[in-house]
Order: sequence, then structure tokens, then C-alpha cells
Amino acid sequence: MKTTIHLSAGLALAILSHPCLLAEETSPEIAGLQQAASDFITAYNSKDAAAIAALFLENGEITNLSGDSTTTGRADIKAHYEEIFSGKDVPEAAVEVASVRLVTPDLAIEDGTFHLDPPGEDSSVRSVTYTAVLQKEKGGSWKIASTRDLKDVSDTSGQLADLAASLKGDWTCQKSGMRMDFAFGWDDTGKFLIGEMLTTTDDAEPQTATIRIGWDGARKTITWWTFDSGGGFSKGDWTPDDTGWIIRTEGSSANGEATSANQHLAFDGKDTILWNSKDRLVDGEKLPNVEMRVVRQAPEPEPEVSAAADEPAAQ
Repeated sequence: MKTTIHLSAGLALAILSHPCLLAEETSPEIAGLQQAASDFITAYNSKDAAAIAALFLENGEITNLSGDSTTTGRADIKAHYEEIFSGKDVPEAAVEVASVRLVTPDLAIEDGTFHLDPPGEDSSVRSVTYTAVLQKEKGGSWKIASTRDLKDVSDTSGQLADLAASLKGDWTCQKSGMRMDFAFGWDDTGKFLIGEMLTTTDDAEPQTATIRIGWDGARKTITWWTFDSGGGFSKGDWTPDDTGWIIRTEGSSANGEATSANQHLAFDGKDTILWNSKDRLVDGEKLPNVEMRVVRQAPEPEPEVSAAADEPAAQ
């Protein structure tokens, strides 16, 4: 399921239709702001880093969502977008402008929401609010002095987008006589990631488990729930770190024993997961740490069609 934003072509209309600007829609200032916004979206969707950098003042700057990184100057801004555009499956950009305030005839403050819509039918839109300061140069063109991301306002599926992009698919691992097979994908609503797991050993009956991963909007965190075929369950929050995700899990076995563990999941490329579990407790008893290397399973080969099957039946 995919929610698609169709706004980039109508960016100028979004600016001009704001109630604060209707009375001024013929002013040269508004026309210039309209052009600056349209040029940015055109350059982004053309993957033209140089054209984007040219829309900024020589000492313009970009501040990221967390506020801990600022990119300053056209050269660094160009390099910043070159890095973005060098990635795979670069999203299409669109903007909803909430307001534009003319502080002076040569200075404007713009507030809005920036949407990133990745390709693919099951991808999810990421949406971030922003504020931008624009300054009019002597020639009459508007340049961006600064932009600052304010808040991630993605819907539920958008909050899971990065994790889903890495986790979707079929996975397997083998360790100490045990084999585990996983499969992850979106559920029918497009709001949760659903996982199925099969664990097999030489000396026990196979065990299955279902996994549901969602976004806890009240606590602003990714949460998962697991339910195994023996009757046990667990719940845990996912917290990102520099290398992956920290998952603190607590639950109960089918026999009513309290369970808990601290897990760390890191992606080593797109086809390998390094999954470590420590501080494992069952009814207060500490269990050994576990380290697993989980690899992506190759897709099933397409069935071959014999040449005879393509020949018309004899009449």
C-alpha cells in the first residue's frame, strides 16, 4: 500500500492560494518566491545538486531534523545533495507551503511540509515540517538563506519506512543445530510490518512465531510484539543508535515465566543482519548471550517453461 503525494507540480499554487497572500498575489515579491520554490522542486526531482546549491546564498545553510548538523556554503550544499542523489531509489520531492511572511520587501520566512515519496508501490512517504528564510538579491531573484527541519510528521507507515526498506524480505540463519527462517513485509493496511518465523532443531518440534512491528504515536517509538506457537509473547521498543537498533524486550512464557532480553540489530550491507541478544533472563535465571548472523535468502527461481509449451496444439 502506498500513499502518493501529488504536489510538486502545484507548488506555485500552494504558495499563492494561502489566505495571507491572496491580496498580494500580483506583487513581484510573491512572484519571485513562487519561482524560487518551483525551481527547488524541479532541481530536486531532476537530481541536479548544482542547481539546488545555486538557489542558496553563498553562505546559505541547511540544518537537519535533530539540529546537530548544519551544512554551510554552496560547495558543501552541493556535495550534500550529490550524496543524497547518489543513493538508490531516490524519492520524489513535493512541498506543501503553509505560510509565507514578508518581513520586509527583501526578506521572507516560509513554513511548510517537505514530502519525500520513494519509488515502489509498497514504499511510504516521509514528511517533515520546515522553516526557511529567503532573501531577495539586487537582481530581484530570491535566494535561500537558511532552511531548518522542525518535526517528522510522517504517518504511521512513514515512521517505519527506513526499517521496512531494510527488513522486508526472506531471511535465514543457522547456529548450533538450530535453523531460523524469517519473512517480513507490510500488512494489508500498510501501517504495520508483519513477520513470520520458523525455528527448527534436530531434537524438538518446529516452533512458529508471528511478529508485528508498529509505531507507538503516544510514546514516539517503534514497538514490536511477538507471539510464539507455544503460547508465549513479548513486547519491545526499538531505539536507533549509530550502528543499528537497540531492542529492549520483556514478556512471558506459556508457563507464566517472566522473560527479558537486551538485543541489538545492525545491518551489514543490504543482505546481512548482525543480531545480538544479551542479558537474557527467564524467570530470573540468566541465559547465555546469543550472537546470530542472519542472511537474506535468494529469491526462488522462476519455473522454466519448456519450448513445447509455447508451441500451438496440433489441429
